[in-house]
Parts: sequence; structure tokens; C-alpha cells
Amino acid sequence: MFHIWTLRTVYIALIAALLLPLPEYREAHAQPEQQQMSVAPAPSDDTLEYGAIAFTPDGSFFAVWKIGSRLEAEEKVRAECADMGRGDCEAVSFRGEVCAAIASGRVSKQRKVTYSGGGLTPREAERVALDRCNKNRRARGSCQLRTTVCGDGRLDSATAKAP
Repeated sequence: MFHIWTLRTVYIALIAALLLPLPEYREAHAQPEQQQMSVAPAPSDDTLEYGAIAFTPDGSFFAVWKIGSRLEAEEKVRAECADMGRGDCEAVSFRGEVCAAIASGRVSKQRKVTYSGGGLTPREAERVALDRCNKNRRARGSCQLRTTVCGDGRLDSATAKAP
């Protein structure tokens, strides 16, 4: 009986490991209690660039890339976002090899929701942000991509230019 119980426990653990995402590949969620995302592999010694996006609930944003430290990137986007005077700013920072996107959808005449998403490519970050936003039943599929930026400056879709 003990042998069957042990095999059953191992089987359930294996299924859970296959079905649940790895912690380092979880998407970021734009909530105050979660201010940074980690979707990239473990950092290497040559990762010296960081990016960050700060955004407001109405979808206004400010982004930076190719910044020398995570703290500096976060401070810069928070300050610039606050200067816009559009409400509370949510900041998401990331290493150079990571890309982040934000998408906003209208939930009423005067109100929007904004979600962030991350990935190792611009397209992946955009897909995650749009999927998360469109899953909000109040937005009713009205979500649109606001911007995409990679920490190393590979892309900023607001200007549609690669460096």
C-alpha cells in the first residue's frame, strides 16, 4: 500500500511540474504588490543593461532602455510618469534580454484597464499583454497595444524603430 501511495504522489508531482509554469517564466501583472517581473533565464555577468516601463491606469506610459542599473531605470520611469500627472504609476523593470509590453482596454467612457506582459521577444511580450488585457471581461476585447520595449533597446513599437 505504501508503494502505491508513493508512486501516486510522484505521478501527481510530475503532472504538476509539466502543467505549471516555471517561476522564472511567469508573466508580470500590473498590480501594486508586484513591481518587477522575471521572465528571462538566470542573469549572466555580461548583463549590464536594464529597461523599465511605468504606466498609469489610463494607459499613459514612459519607457527607458539601455540603462546601467535596475534602480536607475525604475527611478527614471517613475519620475517621468509622475510628471505626466495622470494618476498612480505602476513600474515594471527588466534585464536587457527581456522585452515588456503594455496593453490597455476601455471598461467605461471614463475608465481603462492596463496590463503588462513580458517575454524574451517583442512579439511574445505583446501577446502576453494583449491576452491578459482581453481576458478582463469588463474590457470586452477592446484592448490595444500601447508600447513594447526591450531592456537592450531592440524595439520600441511606439516608434516602430529598432536601434
